[in-house]
Formats: sequence, C-alpha cells, structure tokens
Amino acid sequence: MRALVYTAPGHVEMEERPRPTVLPGEEEISIQVAGVCGSDISGFLGHSALRRPPMVLGHELVGRRQDGRRVVANPLISCGHCDACISGTQNLCESWKLLGLGTTPGTFAEYVALPSTQIYDVPDSLSAEQAILAEPLANIIHMFRIVSPPSFFRFALVGAGTMGALALLAAVRVGARESLAVDVNEQRLATMKKLGANAVVNVGGPDGTEEAQRIAGRGFDVVLDASGSAPARQTAFDLCRPGGQVVLLGMGAQRSELNFVASIRKEHRVVMSFAYTPVDFRRSLDLLIAGEINLTPWTVSMPLERGQAAMERMSHNPGVALKMMMEVTTS
Repeated sequence: MRALVYTAPGHVEMEERPRPTVLPGEEEISIQVAGVCGSDISGFLGHSALRRPPMVLGHELVGRRQDGRRVVANPLISCGHCDACISGTQNLCESWKLLGLGTTPGTFAEYVALPSTQIYDVPDSLSAEQAILAEPLANIIHMFRIVSPPSFFRFALVGAGTMGALALLAAVRVGARESLAVDVNEQRLATMKKLGANAVVNVGGPDGTEEAQRIAGRGFDVVLDASGSAPARQTAFDLCRPGGQVVLLGMGAQRSELNFVASIRKEHRVVMSFAYTPVDFRRSLDLLIAGEINLTPWTVSMPLERGQAAMERMSHNPGVALKMMMEVTTS
C-alpha cells in the first residue's frame, strides 16, 4: 500500500508498505482522508520523542469499512481492563496506544487496522472537512467536561490554532458570555474574530500584552493554553482571575518556567487535560453531525503524494488554514 513515511526531521517520503495485519476483533479501514494534527507537526519537526523515523504518522481519518460504510475512528486505543479504563478514564489507561505514535502505524497510508470498538459510522451528509474534526474536537469536549466552567463565564484562550478555534466554538455552546483570543499570528486572530471572539490581541510585543491585560481586567474565569509554548503558558496564568481556572492543553514545550508565587497568591486552580474518552468522542461526533461545529472555510486539502509540502506549510506558514487534510484515496 502507499504510505507517507516520516524518514528524518523535516522530511516525509512516499513508500510502498505492506497492508496491516488484521487481528481478531479488528477491522481494516480504507482511508479516504487523513488529518494533520499539531502533534504530527511536532513529530515531523523532530520534537516528539515518541515519534521516531521511520514511521507512518497521523491519527485522524475518514474512511470506509470493507462493506463500504463510511466511518471515522477513535485512534486512542485503551486496554479496557485496568483501573483507569474500568473507572471510565480510558485516556489515562496504563497501556494506551495511539495511531501514529510509538510503534503503532498511523493514518498517512491507504489502510489501517484497529479494533471494531474504535470505529464509528458517519452519514454521507457529513462532509470530510467536518468529519475529520471528530478527534480534535473530542479533546475539547473532554476539556470542558472536566473543567465544568461556571455559568456565564468569561473565557480566554492562548493559541489561535485548530484547538483554540474549536475551544472558542465549544465555549459559546457551554455558556461563555465573553471571550478573548490571543496569539502572535494576525491571520489566525482575524479568523478567531470571524468565529465569534469578542476580542483578539496580538501578544507578540509589550503593547499587545498590556492590551490583553486591560481587556482581562481582574481576570478571566477560565483561561485555556492551547499552544504549550513557555510564553503562552505564562500568559494563560497572567490572564486568569484570582480563584479562576487555568487549563493546560497544549504540549508545545516539554518544560517551562512559571511565576508560581503570583499564581499561589491568586489561588489559581490548574487543570491539565489530556485526550478524551469514548464518551467524549461520541459527543464530539454528535455535535459535528448536528452541524454545530464547522471549520470548513479554514480547511485545506492536498494529495498524500504532496505530503512534504503539506507538512511544511502547516509547520512554517499555515496562513489562514486551521486544518490540513491529506487526500489518500478518492473512492
């Protein structure tokens, strides 16, 4: 089968690879489109210790079962019998696996095999541009579920990429009455404004930082860091009100320094959110099918054979694109 293989930091190449071995309880899925996630970009750039060449990256897909039914897949595979799984926190499974991570081949290929329990039928009315968001949106659904924000809360997000955009759209649906988006990319901030942010600020300089603080006033109830860079994490704490919640979702930097004394004095509550459970994935898909979440105008597609160009674009110059889909097959 055709596969796009990560061969070295900054490089992917098309190769012929064997079709996956289908184990008992699994199905082979023919992949139509594969989504490029920020974690794939991290791997492509050589920043992910768990994504080492040579390997097939990718964990988002829209495809078809062998009987032709159109599907998406939950790529986070849990064991089902450890304490975390039994308690409903499958994202914290002792032995979880993710497509395109470690030794598990990903979705930048014609076929993938995974347990039938991970596969969800989707209607033909749901476009590929919408369906490909099932996995990233599930992260946001999980995040808001564990944060449980207060009614009519003030919401700020740091990082106006795909996850930030999805968080903004979801925040309105769970009760946010005021929102601020900050980033260093003017094009993405303009998109956040179109998506409904009450205010956007470029914090690339001191004037922007001061403006963000002015808008924050005493601070926001919930502040999400969807970036993970060291400056972004500190900005999230700086924008949070005393007693408010800072949510750490982005994993851009492995380590970063924070002004802990200031946050201790403000009694900040810190929530760290990782991945999602099957319930979160199902709720994400339901929202997409209902047409409540849509980033189609900011989604671009490129053939799998142009994977190098696609990965370089999303790594260095995404422009207005929030989501990249690679077209694997046309059937």
